[in-house]
Amino acid sequence: MKNQKNDSQNFWSGYALGMLSGSVLMYAFGTKNGRKTVKKVLEHTDTLEHSIEDILHLIQSNMLSASEEKEKTEK
Repeated sequence: MKNQKNDSQNFWSGYALGMLSGSVLMYAFGTKNGRKTVKKVLEHTDTLEHSIEDILHLIQSNMLSASEEKEKTEK
């Protein structure tokens, strides 16, 4: 009995998750507003990607300069 209840609960959880994801995809690709939203999100992720790259380069250069200063003080 307990296994049947658990299987039924998993089914309904999967069903709800499928309905939710299907609704989101239908909105995103099936409507003009959804496509505009997807374009905006993609534009923001492109700028975010470049910002993250700049931050990583800045951190790397700071780490290198800090290690060079440490080597100079040790000598």
